[in-house]
Amino acid sequence: MLVDPYFTRVGLWSAALNRPIASRADRVDEGYKHLQPRADAILVTHAHFDHLLDVPELLRRTGAKLFAGPTAVDLARSLGASNANAVKPGDVRRIGPWTVRVLSAQHDRLFGKVPFPDRAKARKPPVKASDYVVGEPLAFVVEGSGERIYIDSGGVPNALPAPRMEHVDLAIVGVALPDSRNRFAEIVRQLQPRYILPSHQDDMFAPLGRGFHFGKLTNYPALKRVHEKEHLPGEMIFLDYFRPWTLR
Repeated sequence: MLVDPYFTRVGLWSAALNRPIASRADRVDEGYKHLQPRADAILVTHAHFDHLLDVPELLRRTGAKLFAGPTAVDLARSLGASNANAVKPGDVRRIGPWTVRVLSAQHDRLFGKVPFPDRAKARKPPVKASDYVVGEPLAFVVEGSGERIYIDSGGVPNALPAPRMEHVDLAIVGVALPDSRNRFAEIVRQLQPRYILPSHQDDMFAPLGRGFHFGKLTNYPALKRVHEKEHLPGEMIFLDYFRPWTLR
């Protein structure tokens, strides 16, 4: 199962200046060699380009089914994707050995606004970064082999997953922007995880071959301080690109 797989890594100026963007086969090739050749599912938390751009190509390569909000599914279909399934909060899907529960979520704000929020501006197919509008942000809980994993790509304070979710084995929570860092302690207290992986904190505009670098707006040391000062539950983990880690 893949979640928000993104290998093309569109450059900062292409995104900032809203130039045409496209999935790059050479960079997908580089990332794909680290994956299993087949997959049962790709989960997408929202429809921004850094979550959806490479999904149609990866659906073709892996034979997976896409599970995402209606906007993400519409955009993926416009790019030729098949096996695209729209889901909404409250849905439950049985996928291979996993049970996947869909929860509502919110996207962080950048300079006071959610980036690319207007669904009416979406093109068919999308051409520029702004065509990949946010759509309907989702979170997922993946259950299997007696373990429970919570996944989101960020959020805002005072907007926690509903229905109430507690005691997960691994919480993968986005911390790219100040909103999601400000809700970090709040969501960790609710989820009560054994392990916490703060995600979406890298420089998403740099090629993966460059190696891991923090994004300019992220602040991992601050999260560690909050975790220690507020005696939050769970052990924080940190992973470099393609480094495996086993939930035990």
